[in-house]
Amino acid sequence: MFTIFTTTKDFIGEFDIIQKNALKSWRALSEDIEIILIGESIGGQEVAKNIDGKYLTKVKTSHENIPTIGGLFEIAEANGKYDILCYVNADIILPGSLLNVLEVLKKINKRFLAVGHRWDLDVNESIDFKRSNDTEKFWSYAKNESIQHAPTGIDYFIFRKNTFKNIPPLAIGRFGWDNWLLWKTRRMRVPLIDLSDGIFAIHQNHSYNFKGFESKNDVLSSNDGLLNRQVIGGNTLNLLDANYYYSNSSIKKNNTKEFKNRNLGKLPVIFPELSFLLTIYKKIYRRLISFKLKRIFSFL
Repeated sequence: MFTIFTTTKDFIGEFDIIQKNALKSWRALSEDIEIILIGESIGGQEVAKNIDGKYLTKVKTSHENIPTIGGLFEIAEANGKYDILCYVNADIILPGSLLNVLEVLKKINKRFLAVGHRWDLDVNESIDFKRSNDTEKFWSYAKNESIQHAPTGIDYFIFRKNTFKNIPPLAIGRFGWDNWLLWKTRRMRVPLIDLSDGIFAIHQNHSYNFKGFESKNDVLSSNDGLLNRQVIGGNTLNLLDANYYYSNSSIKKNNTKEFKNRNLGKLPVIFPELSFLLTIYKKIYRRLISFKLKRIFSFL
């Protein structure tokens, strides 16, 4: 099996509903899944007990007392009993198909990072994922009403232990850290796998009314938000930069023309120390493509 870990906001108001929905959907996948809630939150210990999960409060935090990505990953690696770990944001409802995808990922005998799209949906009521009727009704509603988010937003990360080391002090929930982690993966030459075709992950829409914030701009302009941006710089990628993808119960290398063209432009971002050579290669490659096209059209 595998370990899911997360950190939560206080279980108050809208976040009480959506976080409990998310956590209950994870537990409904299997009683054998290990679930770990990391960091202090109002109601967190009680909720962890109700879903038969662990509640661990000690974690490295930012200057604004927000858990850092590195801190969360360290706690999960030290306390998770399974080799495969899955960080999921606490507002994400996971489908049963995740278990089938995990069986495929387990066959990869090296480091990897698997991620995927999320679909945004308005959810205003509690869902009992132990009741088949409620579950079927929810997924039918999600299929018809959810909207696929842009490839820049990533809310779950599946990887083996010891994949990541020395993650900078990036605050969770302050934008950019997810795109940095994709960049870091490609930089380490670790396979980056897009699972979107296998996992219909639902993000429950919510406001930014927490910890004194009132809007998205408040979060962006917070001290942690500004620090994240400073540390990350231009080192970001998104789902379009995944060099592998899941399809028909197997992992395949991304050899599409669209990916090759995009990847050619992104390589200087991933390996800036080789940017000069990569720029020359890119120019030669594109000139060759242009020359071939001209020759083809000359015979028409």
